[in-house]
This record gives sequence, structure tokens and C-alpha cells, in this order.
Amino acid sequence: MNILIKKKILKFFTSVALLILFCATASGQVKEGEDAPNFTLKNLDGKEISLSNFRGKYVLINFWATWCGPCKIEMPSLGALYKRFKHKNFALLAISNDMFGATIVKPFVKAHNINFPILLDQRLKTSNKFGVVSLPTTFMIDPQGKIIGALYGAEDWATPSNILYFENLLK
Repeated sequence: MNILIKKKILKFFTSVALLILFCATASGQVKEGEDAPNFTLKNLDGKEISLSNFRGKYVLINFWATWCGPCKIEMPSLGALYKRFKHKNFALLAISNDMFGATIVKPFVKAHNINFPILLDQRLKTSNKFGVVSLPTTFMIDPQGKIIGALYGAEDWATPSNILYFENLLK
């Protein structure tokens, strides 16, 4: 088979793969204004935690993994945000996509002094419900369970503008 034919075949299959990925993410992506999909996941102690337990609070849900560089970079600022607002009408749930679960996540949490709730989504069922295709991905849920915001990529949650946003939101 000559090089030109190989290149055309590769281009065709790449185009098909991208089309499939686009269609899958476009249809599965949750949107602002929609109800957040409920889920129940285990925390690092094996206790089941459901999103519905937090009805009546603003909930920041952060999908992450220990192997994700940008996720690791934003962890300290998530900790600062949680520390500042945890006694208000606010909850933070960090959902790990690590396939080996607590075996990998517990030592990471201990080594990085993470002080907010960590949930385990080893089979990516919850991530798929939310349409997560990259990490980190963060959703903000209002007290009625509606999605009011989404952020794809890392964020410095401790900037003055972010702190002001949460102060105004939680008044």
C-alpha cells in the first residue's frame, strides 16, 4: 500500500473518531439551568455520599485525578476556598477519576494535606453522567439542584475575584 493511500485511510479514521467523540460529548454534556444528575459515591472512608444530601446548599463539584497535573496545581486553592466557606451554605465535593480508587487517592490526600471531601468514581459513571471529557472539570450547583456554572480546566479558586464571587453568591 503506498503512502498516499495510508495517509487518506488515517485521515478518514481520524475524522470518524473525532465525529464520534464530538457527538458523544455534545449529547452527554450537562448544561447550565438543567438539574444536576444525582449520584451516590463512596468517600475515602467507604461511606456513601449522595449529591441529594446537599440539597439546600451551593455545591461545587470538581472532577480530578492524582495523575492530572492541572488538577494538582488547583488543589491548594480549592482547599483555601473550602476552608473559607465551609461554614456557609456551601459544600465542595472533589470526585476522583483514579481507577485504583482509595489505594492511590488516600496517600495523595495525606501527602498534600487535602482537607475537603473526596469521593471515588473509579468506573467513571458519575463523570459520564455529567459529560466530563477532560480534567479538571468543575460544576457549580445551586440549592435547588440546578447547574449554574461549569468550568473546563484548572482555576485559581483563591483569587480576589473568585472569593468575591463566592461571598456574593453565599450572602
